Amino acid sequence: MSGRQLFCIDCSGEEEVAMAKTSCGPDLEVDRCPRCGGIWLDTGELESLLKLGKFYIESLDQQPHIKRPAYATRLCPRCGIKLASMKYERLKSIELDVCPRCGGIWCDAGELKQIGESNL
Repeated sequence: MSGRQLFCIDCSGEEEVAMAKTSCGPDLEVDRCPRCGGIWLDTGELESLLKLGKFYIESLDQQPHIKRPAYATRLCPRCGIKLASMKYERLKSIELDVCPRCGGIWCDAGELKQIGESNL
């Protein structure tokens, strides 16, 4: 899904931090925060990444440059509504934030890598 610039849902508490469009495979581009390493996946992008495999996931999900503050409420960067918490079905220790309207998924730094490893 293309369109307007997205801002990090964690780092933009005091100032807007733009997420960078990051190419992570053939015909796949996701939004990643350059500060905290959080990754926004539009509907279907998680499945596409898992099909691409471990190399693409590990190159995308890197250590954050800063520790992010913990916000109680996370809002969808596309819709602006509150994200719902969801346990990842194959790895119950991972709790993802999902938009009930657009189906987008927020992954904190390191979560996507763990998901990729659980799908090997």
